[in-house]
Amino acid sequence: MSLASSLAKLWTDTLNAFNGSGYALFSIEAHLFCAVVLVLLFMRQQNSSGQEERLIWLRLLFLQVLYCLARIFRVLADVDIIPRTLTAQYMAAALTFGLFGCICWQMFIYTETCQGSRLVSTLWRRTLSVLPFAFNAAMLIASPFTGWYIDLSGGEVSLGVLCPLMFLVDMSYSVVALALCIMRRRKMTRYERDTAPFMAVYPAFLMICGPLQLMAGKMPFMCYVMAVADVLVYTGYADSLVSVDPLTKIPNRNAFTRILAERLGRENPGTVHVFAVDVEDLASVNSSHGRQEGDKVLVTVAGALRKFRTEEHRCYACRYQGDEFMITADIKDTEERELFAEHIRNYVSNAAVSQGLRYHVRVNIGWSKYEPYSRTETISGLIEEAERSMSESREQRNFREMWQSAGE
Repeated sequence: MSLASSLAKLWTDTLNAFNGSGYALFSIEAHLFCAVVLVLLFMRQQNSSGQEERLIWLRLLFLQVLYCLARIFRVLADVDIIPRTLTAQYMAAALTFGLFGCICWQMFIYTETCQGSRLVSTLWRRTLSVLPFAFNAAMLIASPFTGWYIDLSGGEVSLGVLCPLMFLVDMSYSVVALALCIMRRRKMTRYERDTAPFMAVYPAFLMICGPLQLMAGKMPFMCYVMAVADVLVYTGYADSLVSVDPLTKIPNRNAFTRILAERLGRENPGTVHVFAVDVEDLASVNSSHGRQEGDKVLVTVAGALRKFRTEEHRCYACRYQGDEFMITADIKDTEERELFAEHIRNYVSNAAVSQGLRYHVRVNIGWSKYEPYSRTETISGLIEEAERSMSESREQRNFREMWQSAGE
């Protein structure tokens, strides 16, 4: 017997086993287990920061718990533990299908929100995104009269002639979300890949296991898929707390140290430079306009550094501490280093103008270069030398401005 025929026989035997009533206990246990896992994740996250994406994920977890409970209700109605009336069977099937569609829609909202997509940036656009799900929900509600999605004409609940359409509409959310994730990821630098969450988890898992759930409706594929996907998302979120700055959403000190260590471990790290960047007069902004305005300045500078990406320099930036940022890049010579620093200043200045800030944002920049058998051979030496150079740059600028004021 060939491998293909063996797998086909195993699949057929499994389906036959699940078509009887003996599947009920296993299915209930599976959905209860997944519901408990989802509830635990929900409880872990409900007291976390109130970022919009976290709130959407909590809503997604809640819908998944309801889906598991609806599946249990459907099993109980199927094996006559709940009276096997036509109404109970219809309600169980409609709740399962409706919640699955709602999960697909919320998954799309969550993945796009985490990636800052304009598709869900306004209430109007989110309202447009709900139309496919709303269409399916209306068709489910009308099924007792039309029989298109759920057929009740034979005295039993069965799939209607248009049921594949419902599945295709729900899967369209996953297809679009996965395609957008892949397109964005291909355009990202490594720096952006490190800071962007791996949002392809949800749509990829749903696209793989959705058809399996449709072909073998009594097997608990979807509950396991949702539990695994949520655990992966939670793990990624926990990792981002360690490596991403919560205010500016760019890498923090830990991530920068790790990347710098990787670059110094290369066979020829002789072109590695570290640039220290701090925001000038941020304390006066905080005192004059409030700390919230100071945070806006930091976010603006971080946004400029995020967009400042030159592949030939392999630029990688982080918020190191307070108003200080660090950048590591591959620089060949002095002329290229000076041009690199000037580009940083221009990016920051242009970002401040585009954000409509009421004051000029300037940065001080210092640098250090990897030199073997010297104090800049180590990570700490590179950072300390860059900070020392930045302090000298600040003092020189203050001296020039004082001299110009005295001349006037």
